[in-house]
Amino acid sequence: MTHPDLVYPEIDPALCDGCGQCVPACTPGALAIMEGKAMLALPERCEYDGKCEPACPRDAIRLPYLIVFRQ
Repeated sequence: MTHPDLVYPEIDPALCDGCGQCVPACTPGALAIMEGKAMLALPERCEYDGKCEPACPRDAIRLPYLIVFRQ
């Protein structure tokens, strides 16, 4: 289960063709291919280092940013 205050990579299943190039790019081992698509299988391992996004040749992975405003 993901924590609501944390930001994780978003994978668009409509764009993902299951090539698997993102899996070895994710050195912490958070990504996996399941049912022919990439997914964040172990979100607790995700270090959000940005290596998965450029590894995807289909642009199916997006790294959103959480913007926090301080008072």
